[in-house]
Amino acid sequence: MRTFLSRKRFLFILLMLPFLFFVTCKKGEKVEIRMENGVVVVINPRDPAPPRGLKTALSVREDLTLGAKDESEESIILEPAVVDADDAGNIYVLDRKAVQIKVFDPQGKFVRVIGRQGQGPGEFQSPRYFQITPQKNIMVTDPALRRVSLLSLEGQFIRDLSAGKMWMFMQAKMDDSGNIVGSHTVMDQEPRTELVRFNAELAPLHIIASVPIARNQVFNPYFPRINFDLTPEGNVVWGITTEYEFRVVDREGKIVKKVVKKHEPEILTQADREARAKELWGKEGPPADMKVEWPQHFPPVQDFILDDRGWLFVRPFVKEQKGEGVLYDVFDTEGRYVARVLLPAVARRIKAGKLYTIEEDAEGLLHVKRYMMEWK
Repeated sequence: MRTFLSRKRFLFILLMLPFLFFVTCKKGEKVEIRMENGVVVVINPRDPAPPRGLKTALSVREDLTLGAKDESEESIILEPAVVDADDAGNIYVLDRKAVQIKVFDPQGKFVRVIGRQGQGPGEFQSPRYFQITPQKNIMVTDPALRRVSLLSLEGQFIRDLSAGKMWMFMQAKMDDSGNIVGSHTVMDQEPRTELVRFNAELAPLHIIASVPIARNQVFNPYFPRINFDLTPEGNVVWGITTEYEFRVVDREGKIVKKVVKKHEPEILTQADREARAKELWGKEGPPADMKVEWPQHFPPVQDFILDDRGWLFVRPFVKEQKGEGVLYDVFDTEGRYVARVLLPAVARRIKAGKLYTIEEDAEGLLHVKRYMMEWK
């Protein structure tokens, strides 16, 4: 009897081996965390196992749309470009065509407009970005006027900061100490994009990152771009599109952490090149005097965003995917991979468990949408 039971157990284990192997593989590979020269390095493998105890399934439900046709003329959003929300849930939308920021309450009711086109105090010429700062103000980056403007949440003018001779100063973000982080282009003997931390008067404190720019006659259609965001603690998280790697830099400019994700690069085919060339230059193609250098692969990263907890949402470059929407790889505050999720559109802001997007409808009209997010 004892021998018979042993054989049954043996046969059962043999039959279960494929299933056990499948479960083990499904769990993924272990995330490696180590110290290198005083820097915490988090290495996420291609198929990482999520941290134990964290919820990894994301549910997204639409609950608000702004920009409907039947709204008042003043409240219609013509060309939404940037979205943010304050702690009360009020929604602020930069309407690039109207050259104003339009404010809506948490239920979507229009409240007011902030700013107007012009060059005076509290006016904008070509605003590219704005942020609701930790100090509960609005900071607008206007490269056409080469300045940063500070206003109250009610729209009252506070002050302007001159960006001086900085070129392509497109996006600035303020930390909780009042310092400002932004990138600009330097065109000298060594053209480059610099990511800089400035003080509250927009005087440079230190250079966080510097990425070379190819000279005019050589063009990479997928040239490396700097992306950055600020953590709730005031650290800067930055990366370039050609690397699946992110660096965390503290207030003094010291790198304190690196987050790496191993990946399988997407091959750039001849058909991909032709499609990209048409997108950039139309049927005529590139100028005759321009040398185009095509990379072998697509860049691994398109962009990323931090939510208000400091979780990192990375939009990878994926040629093919199942289902409609936009894929994101999500990492927790430690830099550990949590999950790959499908969002309905590009994430413009994630705050207080809510996702804000800008989406185009069947008629080609743009709308701001809000979704409720729940991890399960």
